[in-house]
Parts: sequence; C-alpha cells; structure tokens
Amino acid sequence: MTDAYISDPIRHPLHTLISWPAVIAGAIVAVAVGAMLNLLGVALGASAFNPYDFDGGDSSGFTAAAGMWMAFANAIALFVGGAVASRAAKYADHHKGALHGLAVWALAFLLAITIASAAGAGGAAALVGGDARDGEIGDTVVTDVTPGSRVIEGELVAPAPLPAPVAAEEVADTTAMLALWGFLTMLIGAIAAIFGGLYGGRNHRWIDRAVDGRHDDVRRDESPRSVL
Repeated sequence: MTDAYISDPIRHPLHTLISWPAVIAGAIVAVAVGAMLNLLGVALGASAFNPYDFDGGDSSGFTAAAGMWMAFANAIALFVGGAVASRAAKYADHHKGALHGLAVWALAFLLAITIASAAGAGGAAALVGGDARDGEIGDTVVTDVTPGSRVIEGELVAPAPLPAPVAAEEVADTTAMLALWGFLTMLIGAIAAIFGGLYGGRNHRWIDRAVDGRHDDVRRDESPRSVL
C-alpha cells in the first residue's frame, strides 16, 4: 500500500518575497492617487479660505486642517498602492502582502520627495532670476518715515522685521510642527500601505487554483489500477 502525501508549494516558495515590477506599479498608482487627492484638498481649501481670518496672525487652525487632509490623502493613496502591488504580484509573500505594501510606501515617498525637490529647485531658480531682474531696475528711496506706519506717501511698505529672538522662536515652532506632521504622515502612510498589501494579498485565485490542481493530481494517482 502506497501512502499519498500532499505537498504545499505555497509554504516553501522558490521565488523572491517581493515582486519589484508590482511594487513599482503600486508606487506609481499611489503617487498619482495622492496627487489627485491633494489637488482636491487645495481646491477645497482655496474655496474656504478667508484672508480676514488671518488678520490676527493665527493660522494654526488652517494649518492643522491642511495637515490632516494631507495625512488622510496619503493614507488612502498608499492603501490603494499597496493593494495594487500585492494583487499584481505573481506570488503571495510569507506576510500575505505586507512586504509589498511596505515597499510601496518607501518607493512612493522616495518618488514624492524627488518630485517635490525638483519642483522646489525650479521655483527657487525662477525666484532668484526674478530678484535679479528687479535689482537691475533700481531701489526706491522713501522719505518721511513715521514709526509704526505702513503707508508712506501713498505707497505700501513692508512691516518692520521682528526681533531676532522672536523670529528664531517662530522659525523653530514652524519647523517642529512641520516635522511632526511629516512624521505622522509617514507613519500613518506606512500603516495604510501594509493594510493595503494585506487586503490585496488575501484570497488569491491563483493560489486556490494551484492547491486544487495539486489535489486533483493526487486523486488521479490514487485511482484504482488493475493488477495483472
């Protein structure tokens, strides 16, 4: 009597745990969805913007709303990108798609930082060029300056600069807030990408077909044979 053993090829795959073409596709989808949602946020924020609310110099509410929307948009985009990468992968990894989601998160942020850096460099170059052209025209001499006045002989002038300690404190507070929002955005995005990979990696049809086909082969091998 011959015993039949069913081997499960899924538990011991002979392939890499990450499908990089699927990760690249998921990262591109994540960046595109994130850009689309952030553009929607800019449109909503611009329509709800009221310049009179900033007369007191307090813009913390608007900044917090913008940060929350950015974190939400990036989380949705990375969830979709992780799901796309895990679903598009040829094989499911040991972590049921979690590695694909995490790889999408890292690559998507790398692409986003590269695009933002290129855009910022272009804007800075344009600004420097504009300042150079303005410097060639010449400076305007303003007389009869009264303390605390913003209107001098019918022309608007910039307010007096803040003292150095106050300006340094404002810069430090702004930097700390931006760093905190960036950290929270990346953390929430990583969690969303992992859950997206788990969602896209479950119940793969090709896994079910492979297991069913192996069971069919075993059944055919166990069919009764005539003994001569």
